Amino acid sequence: MSDSLQTIPSTIVSEHVVDCTMLDRIILRLSANVQGASMEGETVLLDLNTGRYYTLNRLGSVIWEHCTGHNTISDIHANLCNRFEVAPERALDDLIALINQLIQEGLIQYETR
Repeated sequence: MSDSLQTIPSTIVSEHVVDCTMLDRIILRLSANVQGASMEGETVLLDLNTGRYYTLNRLGSVIWEHCTGHNTISDIHANLCNRFEVAPERALDDLIALINQLIQEGLIQYETR
């Protein structure tokens, strides 16, 4: 698994938005101002507010598909572990990193239940 938000610079995202102690309580949903289209395992996103395009790889696309406003981060993590051959710790690290980037870019939103 690798960094899935390909348009963000390769610098490390220093500010973590997601509290890792509350993964079973944080619900993710797509921002209303973002349009996405999937093709051949990738997803292209357009932020209608900024006009910026983003490309998600296969992993990022799966995460994006699960940001429905109904799934917790724990739910998405379980799905990734079932779908990909990856160590759970690695899947969680990659998931949290991408979620933080998507939140910081304003592409997804979160709420705590």
